[in-house]
Amino acid sequence: MKLWKVTILWGLSLSVLPGCITFFKYSGKEIKAARVAQIQPGKTLKREALEWFGPPMTISARGEIVVVPKASVPDKEYRVPRRPTIVESGTFFDLFTSEAGFSEYHRVYYFYFSESRELMYFLLVATYDEIETKFDKLWLLVDERTGIVEDYHFKKGIQLKRK
Repeated sequence: MKLWKVTILWGLSLSVLPGCITFFKYSGKEIKAARVAQIQPGKTLKREALEWFGPPMTISARGEIVVVPKASVPDKEYRVPRRPTIVESGTFFDLFTSEAGFSEYHRVYYFYFSESRELMYFLLVATYDEIETKFDKLWLLVDERTGIVEDYHFKKGIQLKRK
């Protein structure tokens, strides 16, 4: 009889112990810092950059209105998909300085990668979740006439945490 009570208590204690599930979600192609370090402004070719980083999220010319798709970052509420961002391309060009100015042949190639991790803790009667997202962003200033990357701007590991 005593063994039966211990078994029941042990079973009940397991049912209320906390648990944890982790989900990962990725958007874009990973931007490796070692590859970014290989970019040599004025020497690296656009073709090389596209091989290293894959297709850009967007390409913009000066004076254009650019539609930047939203990355697939989990939303705690799992609501409707996020709308794209509309940006004046000058925002991208403002990252760069050019003594000669920008010609009609200059383009900014924008690359994006995100990694989201959702931790879900649960008990028998309650749950708690936490979402952490890391972003890497790369902008390349390319002269389309020559096919050369003139400059770049890189931000690695931008973090966003939601509870």
